[in-house]
Amino acid sequence: MENLTDQELIDTLSQRLDFNRRAFNDLQAMTDNLEAANRRLQESEALKSHFLSNIRNEINNPLASILGLATQITTEVGGEQGALIARLIYAEAYALDFQLENIFLAAELEAGDAVPSPALTNVAAIAAEVAGQMALQAEAKNLTLRRGGPESLPLVTDPRMLQQMIRNLLANAIEFSPEGGVVAIDLLGEEGGVRIAVRDTGAGIDPADQESVFDRFRQIDTGSTKSHRGHGLGLSITRSLAELQGGRVQLESAPGAGCTFTLDLPEMSATVEALAPAGNFVLFGQMEWF
Repeated sequence: MENLTDQELIDTLSQRLDFNRRAFNDLQAMTDNLEAANRRLQESEALKSHFLSNIRNEINNPLASILGLATQITTEVGGEQGALIARLIYAEAYALDFQLENIFLAAELEAGDAVPSPALTNVAAIAAEVAGQMALQAEAKNLTLRRGGPESLPLVTDPRMLQQMIRNLLANAIEFSPEGGVVAIDLLGEEGGVRIAVRDTGAGIDPADQESVFDRFRQIDTGSTKSHRGHGLGLSITRSLAELQGGRVQLESAPGAGCTFTLDLPEMSATVEALAPAGNFVLFGQMEWF
């Protein structure tokens, strides 16, 4: 630098300062990104820890009930008491199957293994079947189940995923409806797809919290004051399954006005073989609605 003029020296130093300033800014931005990622990781780990604690109860409680009730029924002669115990065993076994199916689907979605298997499916029949399976939960809270729509609503879609989406939406509505409330499911055939709307008469959700109900492992009602069952997977799985099939789930709600979850599903393409399967999900027989 001995041969540089004063101005050249100033220019060189200025360039180096600019370079160092940009490098510092880049380093600061990288540090901020790392800190943000660390916060997200810590939050994710906390949510997963809460989920694992929650799901342990969600599985252990029905299992304990099933074992206890089964022990009782072996000592019963029969009659109304025996029939009641049998109904309770069914309800607990159904709840356990429902929770495990959510866990399996969550694992498939996480691994990228959840691939729709489209088949010609009667959406109305599956909705009726799910509602019938959940009748005991509704009766326990003296809820009225209502439906609207056609008795037959064919759609090429994945029947297993459809069933679990309806199960999640109805279970959510039943759980958050007050004693003596109303849960309604309305089916509507649209050009190129169907719309399924599930409404409840619960407390509703503040607009600021509505998007968070679709987050995995997250529940608005948490902690020691938690008054509702669940593990924070159902709605996130329902949204993921709907999007996987080109559909969507929307929520309309306000505090004190209940919730309406609307599931829109498009018609999917399927092979000829898939349009005439022998599985239990393709139901076109007569079924009684509630």
